[in-house]
Amino acid sequence: MITISSKDSYRLTSLLMILLILGIQWGFYRPYLSQFPNFVDSTPTIHIHGALLMAWMVLLVVQPMLIYLKKAKWHRSLGKVSWLLGPLIIVSMFLVGRGSYLRGMDFLSTNPEAFPVSDLLATMVLDIRGFITFAIFWAFAMAFRKNSSAHMRYMIGTGLLAIGPGIGRGLTNTFDFSLQAALTTTDILDLLIVGAFLGYDLIKKKDYKPNLTIFIVFFIGSILWQIDYSDLWQNFAQGYADLLY
Repeated sequence: MITISSKDSYRLTSLLMILLILGIQWGFYRPYLSQFPNFVDSTPTIHIHGALLMAWMVLLVVQPMLIYLKKAKWHRSLGKVSWLLGPLIIVSMFLVGRGSYLRGMDFLSTNPEAFPVSDLLATMVLDIRGFITFAIFWAFAMAFRKNSSAHMRYMIGTGLLAIGPGIGRGLTNTFDFSLQAALTTTDILDLLIVGAFLGYDLIKKKDYKPNLTIFIVFFIGSILWQIDYSDLWQNFAQGYADLLY
């Protein structure tokens, strides 16, 4: 079994985040980045949301490297940004989901035969699980900020959330995956990665609870995506939209 030193784990974490950023660029190039500077159907909320998430991903690259380079003071100072950036991302995720639903309903009001409302309610899984999952991981990361092992694992969890939106779009745009197939694939990828982290923690007798928590949250999210057209989810999503959108 390969043993990874604490110091190397920070360097590898930064590398993983860089790979995720590349995946995001791949996924968002055709539907978003390629339109610069004349974006189509992109609201100010979407632009702000994208900027916030990219800032977060850059933070996830820089922060582990600061520890690796023994710049703990810089790490703590920069980490204070997380207290502002995290909540802003959570709010932006909610607003992007809300905007997507409302634009879909406006379109259906003039094009009632375009697609069923159930399609909108189904894709709400992605928006709802996204901001709730980020909120959970961010909250735990902040709560365990003095426990470097747990803190790092929850922060990695927030970064892994980018796999769905980034690589999922890449699969649909490049390889013509259906949305259902693409997000099912990225859900499996999330679980495999976190499962490997969890297995390593168990074998090496490290604190496995953070990765177990992350795995459970991702697993629940993956189940919700598989039942997105069920009466259970459709009724919940409709009630959610009526109440909050």
